This record gives sequence, C-alpha cells and structure tokens, in this order.
Amino acid sequence: MGSLKKIRSILGVLLILLSITGLFLWEWKGREAVMTEQVLVAVKEIRKGTPVKNGMFIEKGVPKANLLKGALTPEEIGLIQGRVASQFIPENSQIIRDYFQDKEFYLKKNESIFVIDPAWISMRSSALRRGDMVDIYGSGGQGLLGTFQVAYVKDASDREVRNAGEAQPGNHGSDILDRPDSTSVIDHIEIISTFREYEELVDCISGAGGTTPAALIIVQRGDRVDT
Repeated sequence: MGSLKKIRSILGVLLILLSITGLFLWEWKGREAVMTEQVLVAVKEIRKGTPVKNGMFIEKGVPKANLLKGALTPEEIGLIQGRVASQFIPENSQIIRDYFQDKEFYLKKNESIFVIDPAWISMRSSALRRGDMVDIYGSGGQGLLGTFQVAYVKDASDREVRNAGEAQPGNHGSDILDRPDSTSVIDHIEIISTFREYEELVDCISGAGGTTPAALIIVQRGDRVDT
C-alpha cells in the first residue's frame, strides 16, 4: 500500500513537471508557431529605386491577423532578387512582391516624362545621366519633395548628354565617380513622375499656397536603374 502511494506521488510530480515543461514550450515556441507567420520585413527604410541586396530584410514572426496579403516568406525571397523598389518602403514593413519591379526603364500607367527647367535648379551634378535616381529637395529648408528616376539628360540642342567614349547610348555604368567626361554640357533634365508629383515641384518653384518660392536641389544617389 505504501509503495502504491509512493508511485502515485512520483506520478503526480512528473505530471506537474510535464505541465510546467509543456507550458514553457508553448510560451517559448508553440504560441509563436500557431499564432504567427514568419515573413520578411525591411531592416531599415528602403527608398524607391533601391536594388534588392542581401541584408535588406530579416525574418520576423507577425500575428496572422496582421499579415498583409501577399507578404513574402523567407523561402520566397528569390521572387524579388534582381529587382528594384518601385516605392518607398518604411522600416520594419512586411515585404510584398508588388513593392518591386524589374530593372527596366518604362512608365507606369499614371506616370509620364516631365522637364525640369534649368532655371528652377540651384544645384545638380554634372555627372547626371539617364537612369539615375535623384532626390529633389526645395531650397530654404522645404525638405525632400520626392525621389525620381532621370529619363533624359539633354544639352542646349536637346541632344542626350552621355559619357564621352560610350559605345552604346544609355550604357552609362553604375559608378557616378566614373563619369569624368561627357559628350556635351547639361542644359536640362527630364524625370519620370506622376502629374501630381510634378505639380508639387512647380508649386515649390512658384511659391503656391503661401510658401516662399524656392529653387530645386537635385541630389544624385548611388542607386540607379540600368537602361
């Protein structure tokens, strides 16, 4: 009889230990496995036109109720390899395939090509070339007005400005510092944007809405879309 009580006591202790272990495992891994989905999120903010690179994303468990439709899992990263961001992606955002596009030079449905008048520009690099990504700021502290892709860089005769000695038009290379010579002097540039984005640039120049008229500062970025 005593041995039976002893066995029951041992079994009781074992059941308690199993319960505690099970609860620990549930809180450690079980809850996450059942309630969340492992998806890719942005390590830091990704600007429009940025090529996909290793280290841009991390794996993170997101509650299934908060999952975005089409959020990519770590196994699906190959779907966006070799592509570029087609929009701004905030830090820690879930990653969707539609946020990226192929490294091609084309207009989206609501985009067109707009001229940036040279009189509007207070600063720009002489190394600007077709396909470059640029951040456009308003002078006088107006801040970033947008990020755009350069469609054309033209001289005063409306001919495309290229690197001196290029074999093929549009083959400009990705290194901005490797553009010491050009075929002619830049007169104006043309960017790809929506009409609304272009209106905001014009408003900045004209001082619409009661703001102080400002010039445009065009800052060249290291990222570009090959053409």
